Amino acid sequence: MELERVRGIITTIKTFATHDGPGIRTTIFLKGCPLRCLWCSSPETWEKNPQIYFKAEKCVDCGECVRACPRNAVTMNKERKILRELCDLCMKCVEACKYGALEIVGREVSAGEIMEEVVKDKVFYERSGGGVTLSGGEPLYQPDFTLALAKLCRRESISVVLDTSGYASPRWVEEIAKNIDMALLDIKHMDPVKHKEMTGVSNELILENAKLMVKKCEVRISLPLIPGLNNTLENLKRTAEFARSLGVEAIDIVPFHRLGSHKYRFLGMTSPLSKFRVPSEAEIREAMEFIEAYGLKTTKGRMIAS
Repeated sequence: MELERVRGIITTIKTFATHDGPGIRTTIFLKGCPLRCLWCSSPETWEKNPQIYFKAEKCVDCGECVRACPRNAVTMNKERKILRELCDLCMKCVEACKYGALEIVGREVSAGEIMEEVVKDKVFYERSGGGVTLSGGEPLYQPDFTLALAKLCRRESISVVLDTSGYASPRWVEEIAKNIDMALLDIKHMDPVKHKEMTGVSNELILENAKLMVKKCEVRISLPLIPGLNNTLENLKRTAEFARSLGVEAIDIVPFHRLGSHKYRFLGMTSPLSKFRVPSEAEIREAMEFIEAYGLKTTKGRMIAS
């Protein structure tokens, strides 16, 4: 199949991004993720298929969505507007809503359609040393689509960064790593048992894939900093030592935040984010200084354009 015809599902495209790798970038957010991080701020990216947001504050109780649904999956109850176990995603309720209370999150596109958007800002990539970042969700959850996008960007001489958890088949990791310039790799915890408690999966595959990546592309590690979960000095020490063993030069310290709470509400879910504490500036600085003592560079937040 021609690369341009490979199809995938994305949530959104962010242009002029400056925190997703070097320079000015276009970030493509792919849908679907095999992890379930307890602190996740993007629950709309868990499922690969499109979903429906319900924004109660925009609902005027007109009932058009209820009448439009052929499966009786929509109710007048704002607390449980969509009976998602009955919904087949026909999207007729969204089409019937005139007030923006129902919204589709996720759309199927071709790699060629993505590239039509990407090349519009090529001059900005060239001037700033930027390019395209493939993010998610987990872009490796749609490996054929991610690989097609990476190869098409290479064809256009556009730099590619992969923002990833590293949890995927080593075969795909190796093939995609050969076609990108940099991986922003999340290392959430060095202990496999605690990692599984925090994310639903062990870290063993992730750490092995990290060793594959560094042979094919530049790797920069991201450490989400969640007080009480992974900010112990022991975990910071093991993370820094692992980074050094890979030849990685920098770790981005990404402080936990609660900015995605509303997305859980839109999906009819209860947000878990209030269970976790935002790290103080002192805790962030302590983590950065501790890691820097191992000869590594650090950044607060994601890598930013220089």
